[in-house]
Amino acid sequence: MEKEILIPLDLAQKCVKCGLCKSVCPSYHGEEGSFARGRLALAEMVVKGELPLTSEVAKQWNECAMCRRCEWVCPNDVQYKEIFIKVRNLQKQNLGEDIVSKAGLKALEFMQSKAGRTALKLAGKISKVLPSEVKVPLPTGSVKFMPKPDGKPFSIRGKTFKAKNEKAKLLFFTGCMIDVFYTKTGESVIKLMNSLGYTVIVPEDIKCCGAPHLYHGNVEAFEKLKDHNLKEMERYDFDAIVVACPTCGGALSEDYSKDWEVLDFAQIINREGDKLKLVGKGEKVSFHVPCHSYTAMRVNPSEFYGAIEKVDGVDLKKASKAQSCCGFAGLWSIKNPKLSQKVQKEKIEDFKETEAEYVLTTCPGCVLQLRDGAKKFKANFEVKHLADFLAERLE
Repeated sequence: MEKEILIPLDLAQKCVKCGLCKSVCPSYHGEEGSFARGRLALAEMVVKGELPLTSEVAKQWNECAMCRRCEWVCPNDVQYKEIFIKVRNLQKQNLGEDIVSKAGLKALEFMQSKAGRTALKLAGKISKVLPSEVKVPLPTGSVKFMPKPDGKPFSIRGKTFKAKNEKAKLLFFTGCMIDVFYTKTGESVIKLMNSLGYTVIVPEDIKCCGAPHLYHGNVEAFEKLKDHNLKEMERYDFDAIVVACPTCGGALSEDYSKDWEVLDFAQIINREGDKLKLVGKGEKVSFHVPCHSYTAMRVNPSEFYGAIEKVDGVDLKKASKAQSCCGFAGLWSIKNPKLSQKVQKEKIEDFKETEAEYVLTTCPGCVLQLRDGAKKFKANFEVKHLADFLAERLE
């Protein structure tokens, strides 16, 4: 029996059908249903009973990357995310969850379980002989260069890193990718924050922030993860939260219903980095602005450029499409490999035009996608998380 439909029509009907979202949608491929305006129209028709909820309708919804760039440009402030969480929850209730989404979200939960952490620590030791990125065939027929598990995953968990002259305490919400694949990036964030006088607390038992589950409409799983994380975080005394993943930061600031300050580490560097001695060697660098940094966390991109410019001698080369999607969007790149690779290629070719030696970003997922693209499309630049680039130049 079909369950009650709870898509908020009043929110969907705020869309005035101007089509501005088409110009920024990474998944638009010529069909009306392949960008926000059309997807909202489909939702309205389903709610009104004018259109049955079929696999064809779901296909159009599944092609959405949830980058939320449509919200960023919308002149009528249509809350696309709030509508689409309910749209996908409706889809899950009535059509079930596709295999890739179900397996991917369960994997995120397993990674942060006791058994998962034990397995990943063992995998990290075994994988030391492998290159940093491993060519992996995906179930949807594509191939991706994926990072291997870090040699010491979860090694910064449950520790407090004290600053010499402490002025405040930051709780570092590391996120799954830093915990498992990019532990060095977590260490870089801690090094930078300590150098600015911030003591950094890394909770022992935080799990996935739940944003991937929420964006897939799995509201029940999100609420369980949120409740667990809130209980864990409430054990610690801190002044603000710092993140190095904007998707985590967006969830913490928008969906956890707490009155706390959530900052991207780069915002702190931009505001206080003059106190650091960051020395470069004339490197040419460009920057990819992660979608969720300005759509979910609402960070002004100028703060990222400001953080880069704290490095003495750096040569910043802005890409013309610096603020466009990289094509990752988590499981979206696996479920929609052709769309993802098209967006990825455009991004890599744009960065090639800058002649940069380094392409920097502040999202671990974007690091993965850009490194994969650089290998596939033979780019000469090195992709780094901004935290690593800055920490390596800190004297």
